Amino acid sequence: MLIKMNDYRELILSELANEIGAEFVTKRRDEILNIPEMRKLLKEIEERGSSYNYKRLKEFKMLVKKVKMMKYYETRKFRTDEGLEVSILERGQYLEQLIERLTDTFKMIGGKVVLDIGSGTFPLYFSKELPAGTVYIAIDSRKEVIEELNKASTSHLKLIVIHSDACEIDYKSLLSQFNIKRADITLMLRVLSVIARTKKIDPVEFIESIPTRTLVVSEPLRSLVRKESVITRETKFLNSLARKLENRGIFAYHEIWTIGEEIFLFLF
Repeated sequence: MLIKMNDYRELILSELANEIGAEFVTKRRDEILNIPEMRKLLKEIEERGSSYNYKRLKEFKMLVKKVKMMKYYETRKFRTDEGLEVSILERGQYLEQLIERLTDTFKMIGGKVVLDIGSGTFPLYFSKELPAGTVYIAIDSRKEVIEELNKASTSHLKLIVIHSDACEIDYKSLLSQFNIKRADITLMLRVLSVIARTKKIDPVEFIESIPTRTLVVSEPLRSLVRKESVITRETKFLNSLARKLENRGIFAYHEIWTIGEEIFLFLF
C-alpha cells in the first residue's frame, strides 16, 4: 500500500513523540516540519519509495538528533516560575543543602573571591550566605540572567556581573582588572560538559586557564531530554576530569558528592 507524504509526516512525528516526548513534539510541530533535517528525510523517502524502512536512513537519525537538541536547549533556557530560574527549580529542596556545602567550603579555605561561570541566578541565593566583603564575579551569556543579577541588592558584598560567553574570556586578565590574582573558589555548575560539547574545547585546558584555588563542577544525574539516569556516564566524566587535573598538578585531591539529582566534583 502506497503511503502519501502527509501520512509519512504524521508517522515521523509519531516516532519523534515516542522517542523524545509527545508534549514537546506537539508544541513544536510546525517548526519540526520545517527544519532542514525533516525536508531532507522526506526527500529521501520520496526518492527511495514507500517500501523502504525510513527509520534506517541516516536522515532520520539526523532528524532525531536535531529535535533532541531542540528539546535540550529549551530545557536550559532561562525561564521563571514564580520568579525562579529553571535550574533553581530543578534543585528544589536540595538548594539549601547545596548552598550550605559550598558555604562551608568557602569559609574553610578562608575565601574572599567567588568566580561563577555560567552562573544563572544562583548568585542571588549563594551570596546571601557569604561573608561580608566577598567579591562575587558572575558570568553568564544570557541577557535575561544579567538583567536579574543587576537588579539584585547585595550591599554586604561586591557583585560583579559579566555578560559574556564563558569561552571568550581571558580569566587571568579579567581577575587582574579587579586586582585579583586568583579566585578562591570557581563554580561551574551544570555547564562544563555543555561548553565542552558545543564549543569543542578540551575541558582540562579550559580549567587550566582559570586561576583558582578550588573548583566545583557539577552535572545533572538525569538526561534533560530523555529523563533517564546518566549517573554512570557523569561519574566517569568527573572522575576522569579529576584524575587528569591532579596528574597535571593543578589540584591536589578531589571529593565527589551527590546532592539531589546532581553530582558534584570538588577539587582542592
